[in-house]
Amino acid sequence: SDTLGMAPSGAVVMAGEWVVLEDSAAAAQADAASLPSGGDSAAAPAARNVSRLLRQTSGEEARAANWIRLLKPTVENGEVSVRFRIRSGEIDPSVGVLFQVDPKGRNGYLVRVSGADNELIAHYLLSGKRRDLKMQKIDAAPAAGEWHTLGIRRERERLYVLYDGAEKMMLRDERFIRGTVGLWTEDDTVADFADLKITAR
Repeated sequence: SDTLGMAPSGAVVMAGEWVVLEDSAAAAQADAASLPSGGDSAAAPAARNVSRLLRQTSGEEARAANWIRLLKPTVENGEVSVRFRIRSGEIDPSVGVLFQVDPKGRNGYLVRVSGADNELIAHYLLSGKRRDLKMQKIDAAPAAGEWHTLGIRRERERLYVLYDGAEKMMLRDERFIRGTVGLWTEDDTVADFADLKITAR
């Protein structure tokens, strides 16, 4: 229900340009559904994505990181998942989920998929600086335009990283125990995010 072309409501853009866009494929399906078929047929609403765009002036370098943070809810034990689609990226086509981020957006956890290295990587952020926790190879880098799902689940001191519904990594870390959620992209990555789900346990 957010305004197309604007940043999603209830979120703070920390770096980069983030907007709500209509999914062109979903819009085409909705148009097809609205065609007359012997009776009145209302068009199904087209899906909307939160997209990280790349709009830069000539000679401007891509930011090393771009992220957006939700203002609520605050998550302790629970799970976050989001569907993502990388549209382009030459340096390191990489997307991620922020978890248990503090109100200033500078401390918390980040799990991301690195297309350059075919890896899932878990980090913690400390004063805005990224530190590695654990890495796990995946079979193949996400192909451009292909939807995948990335998630992180907390159960007390354990953190589980999930990729396309399968648990891929487990680690123990208690630096942060509560905070909000966000989305992340790396370098010049242009990506869409959809179906963000936050579940408290």
